[in-house]
Amino acid sequence: MNAAQVLHVFGRNALRAVVDEGSFQITSARDEPARTLRARREQLGLNQGQLARAAELSATVVAKAETPGQVTPIRELQRLGQTLALDEQVLGFVPGAGGDEELGVRLRTLSARRGDEPALSPTLVLQLAEAAWVIARENQLQDALGDVPEIASGEDWDDDYHAPVYEKGYRLAELTRTRLGLSEHEPVRSVRDVLRRLGIPLIQAEMGRRFAGATVANGQRRGVVLNTQGFNENVWVRRMTASHELGHLLWDPPVRLGRVRVDTYEEMQQLSGDQVEARANAFAIAFLAPPRAVEQLYEDLSDHTTMIAVLMDRYGVSFTAAKLHLTNVIKNRRRIDIDLSSVKGTRMPEPAGQWLVREDWTNDFYPVAGVPISRRGMFGACVARAVKAKLITLDVAAAWLQCKPEELDGRLDDLISLAAPTAA
Repeated sequence: MNAAQVLHVFGRNALRAVVDEGSFQITSARDEPARTLRARREQLGLNQGQLARAAELSATVVAKAETPGQVTPIRELQRLGQTLALDEQVLGFVPGAGGDEELGVRLRTLSARRGDEPALSPTLVLQLAEAAWVIARENQLQDALGDVPEIASGEDWDDDYHAPVYEKGYRLAELTRTRLGLSEHEPVRSVRDVLRRLGIPLIQAEMGRRFAGATVANGQRRGVVLNTQGFNENVWVRRMTASHELGHLLWDPPVRLGRVRVDTYEEMQQLSGDQVEARANAFAIAFLAPPRAVEQLYEDLSDHTTMIAVLMDRYGVSFTAAKLHLTNVIKNRRRIDIDLSSVKGTRMPEPAGQWLVREDWTNDFYPVAGVPISRRGMFGACVARAVKAKLITLDVAAAWLQCKPEELDGRLDDLISLAAPTAA
C-alpha cells in the first residue's frame, strides 16, 4: 500500500505509526482474521474445499487461514477475502471485514432452494460473491476518482405491477429512453455503454447454461452480473438479458429484489407468472425496440419476414424476441392477430460485427490475458486509473486484477482506453 491507501483504509493514526515506528498492527484480536473467514464461509454454506477451488488455493491454505494463531501470507488472505465478498483491505483489522451479512444470508438461501425453483450451486454462489466484491470495489474506486454518472438514477422505484403488466414495462422503458436522450425510433447502440453512463457496474461471468444474469447488491450499491455462456453467447440475446437486469435495477424496489436476484433463461422467456419478471421482460424488449418503432415497421413493410429481419438488424434483438415482440405489439396496439408461424429463423440475419464490438470488446481482446473476465472492462479501467492517480500501488492493482505487477506495467493506458465508449 502507498500512503494514500493506508490513510484511506486505516486512518491517520495508522499512517503516523508507520512513519514514527515503521509498522502498524492491523489485527484487532488474536483470533482474527481466522474467525471472520470461517464465519463468512459458513454463512455462504460452503466447505473449505469449495472455497479453496474458487480462490485457486489449496484446502490446506484455507484450513490454516481459518485457524487462529497460524501465519498465512497476506496475499493468500486477501485472495480469500475477495472470493468471499469481504473487504480484504481491513481483513483482521475490522471484525467481519465489511461483509454484507444480508448478501451472505441471501446467497445461502438461494443455494438451498426447494421445489421447482433452481438452487444455486456452490460454484455459482462463489461467482456471485466475487461479483459482489467487484461491484463494491468498483464503486469505491469511482468515488475516490471523483467519477459522477453522466445520468443520475435515483430511488424513484415503481411498485405497480397491476395488469396489464406489459404496458407498465413499456412505459418504464419509454421513460428510461427519454432520460438517456434517445429519440423515439433510435436504437440502443450499446447496453454496456448505457450501464456505464448510469454508473452501474457490469460484471461478466461464465455461469453455465441455465442462469442468464442477476442483480447483486453489496452494501449500498447494486450492479448487474451477466452470463457469457448459454443463450447469451449470442450478443443479441445478451443485450436482452442486460436490459432485463437494467429494468430490475432501475425500477423494482429493493424489497422486490433482495440482495441478489438471479434470472434463468426459462424465466426470461415466460409471458406470465412472476409479475416482477414479466414487467422486466416487457421493459427489456421495449427499451431495445420501442413499440412505436415496431408499429412504424408494420406500416412501412408488407412482408412479415422482412419486418422481423429489420427489427433484428436495426435494434439488435434476437429472432425469438423480435418475432414475439412484433406479434404482441400489433395485437395489443392494433388489435390485429398476425400469423408468423411460417417465418423461420434460418433465413434471418446474424449479428454484424459492430454489435460484437460495442458489447464484447473487452471479452474478445484484453491486453493482460490473465485477468479474469469478471474483472475486465470498467473495473479494470478504474483500477488502472487509480494507479495513475497514485491512489493505489501497482502491486495492489495486480492483486485486484489477479495478475502479476509486471503484466500491468506499461499497459495501464490500454486498460483505460478499452473501457471507453466505442464509436463503431
